Amino acid sequence: MPSQFGQDHLVLQLLNGKRDGFFLDTGAADGIRSSNTELLERAFGWRGLCVEPNTGFYDKLIRARRCTCLNACLYDRVADLPFLEAAGTLGGLLNAFDPGQLAFAIKNQRLPVDAAGIPPLVTKRTMTIATALTLAQAPPVIDYWSLDTEGSELLLLQSFPFDEHTFNVITVEHNHQPARVDIRRFLEARGFVFVTAVFIDDCYVRAAAFPNLHSNSAAWRKRISRPAR
Repeated sequence: MPSQFGQDHLVLQLLNGKRDGFFLDTGAADGIRSSNTELLERAFGWRGLCVEPNTGFYDKLIRARRCTCLNACLYDRVADLPFLEAAGTLGGLLNAFDPGQLAFAIKNQRLPVDAAGIPPLVTKRTMTIATALTLAQAPPVIDYWSLDTEGSELLLLQSFPFDEHTFNVITVEHNHQPARVDIRRFLEARGFVFVTAVFIDDCYVRAAAFPNLHSNSAAWRKRISRPAR
């Protein structure tokens, strides 16, 4: 099935239809519906790592995908933390939610809440992204990272082991939250260039991997079928 907003085709455009690449999919859900990496694996021979904390989605994920899959909740350290699993694809770590984002998840999924306005939670033992990459025997250069963890995206970027790994293309979900600005600032400081917006995702590339990149030029923009918003 196609990705949610055409992220897979955007990645293939940026990487000139690359075959046999390696992806990192954090927040993989069931690995099929609206997946940003399923096409890459199925039709272009990519390998990769899918990480999904929701146990219901994970059971479907391991049946649908051939790549390495981890039932893990990524964080910047190992801890036992409350997780909103009942919200399905809108679920995430409670302490990572923006208040408006949490309210939307509760309303969208029609979740019951307690007297403090908190929906049903489960406890998840978290894992660092460095550990996940080690378990998957990820290569030093990851071709594409799909980052969608419902609020903890900046934290995962900040805890990414840049001393051992890097990535060439990333789409990161922001949901129009304030962290979007901080995500851009962080990535640009690390040598990444903003390419385009894809609805609630932003796409960046590592400038060193694209030596002829001129992100504001007409020639570069012509490569991107979806204009920035």
